[in-house]
Amino acid sequence: MKTEHRFAATLKAMMQEKPLDEISVLALCKRCKVNRQTFYYHFHDMYDLLTLVYLDERIDDIDKVKTFKEMISCIYLYYKRNEKFIDTTISSVGKDLVLELFYGACYQAIMNFLNAYDISKVVGAQNKKNIARFYASAYSNSILYYLANYKNKSLDGLFNTFAFIDQLDLRINMQNQLKYEKNIK
Repeated sequence: MKTEHRFAATLKAMMQEKPLDEISVLALCKRCKVNRQTFYYHFHDMYDLLTLVYLDERIDDIDKVKTFKEMISCIYLYYKRNEKFIDTTISSVGKDLVLELFYGACYQAIMNFLNAYDISKVVGAQNKKNIARFYASAYSNSILYYLANYKNKSLDGLFNTFAFIDQLDLRINMQNQLKYEKNIK
């Protein structure tokens, strides 16, 4: 395993035990059995390393989901498997890294939804991306808000955050986009 990824795996494990601001470079290096210079050869600081951790993170099966409910479930299952790590990151300066991870997962799933609709063949690629960005931003921000602010987190509680949206809204937006594209041509 490359040194950078060994640091990343160790930091993630340590963040399961304590908050990021309580983890020193020295303690991390001790656990990795390297000296401090090795850390600073690869990273500027702990947040630089934390960025690498999140760049390597993946949400399992997000590419297989067929509905918003499945997408939310997938993200929630990832959260439950990594709860301390995510909670620790959310309460640190690295909060945006969690948001980026969730946004990327939502964007990927929503683009898959859009591409699965028959109407998607006639809606322009850029307009599909615009719709996906809109929904991905709304979902990822809402998921992060829920996880950061609710004490008793549950999948049902997270679903209630999105009770007003369903798959039909996405199809309607695709149809409206198609009408708009036809009108401007």
